[in-house]
Amino acid sequence: MTTFPTDDPDKVAFAGILPAAPKPYVLGNGQGEKSLVFDQLFEILASGDETSDQYGAWTMKAPRGDRIPAHIHHRTHEFFYVVDGEISVWMDDQADYHSKTTLTTGDFAFVPAGIVHAFKIENTTTVFGAGTAGFERFFHAIGQKTDATEPQGVFVPDFSVMRAAGEKYWTQFMPEFRFRD
Repeated sequence: MTTFPTDDPDKVAFAGILPAAPKPYVLGNGQGEKSLVFDQLFEILASGDETSDQYGAWTMKAPRGDRIPAHIHHRTHEFFYVVDGEISVWMDDQADYHSKTTLTTGDFAFVPAGIVHAFKIENTTTVFGAGTAGFERFFHAIGQKTDATEPQGVFVPDFSVMRAAGEKYWTQFMPEFRFRD
């Protein structure tokens, strides 16, 4: 079993689930590192530890819900691929580009670093996501560890926890931002 340095609590709680090194591995359904964030279940499938700091990959499962607050990732490129369901995605570069798009099964959206964005689950949805390595642990930093394989309950992180995680993972929450849709 691989262990992590004890100075990173976003990794320690999940030690032994992923190999923590670029080694071959297989995960069965629901065997990744899982955290509940609001009503969304995030499951990390690969982290920067497994990809030599190239990317992280995860799934997000959630029921219909409210739009999450606007936010911006200053160093992270991120994508959404809808495995099943329907999710609306807002993006705004604070200059010329702005959009609201509802993605359905098989649709894809790319959100480069520096773009204000938010999303809303329109009905029960599973999304496959990936982003710049390291960011995937953000979900653990603001979430509650779980063994569930489907979203169960609601975990609302304290805003001070969200702010600290945002600083650590170069994410800025912008609850007052107004999308031009």
